Amino acid sequence: MLWLVGSGFLLVWFILKFVLHKQGMVHTLLLVGVSILVVQFAAHRKVQYQKSISRK
Repeated sequence: MLWLVGSGFLLVWFILKFVLHKQGMVHTLLLVGVSILVVQFAAHRKVQYQKSISRK
């Protein structure tokens, strides 16, 4: 679910920045989107590591 939210923030940032040429606090969307994706990626890696440990 967080993949969808993070990707949505990045898509909205791209549209506002490059298509509509908006300025101001639009970079906050980029920061939030990337942060959400990094957190989700780290959580995914942790789960994969735990699964590999439990198989041994």
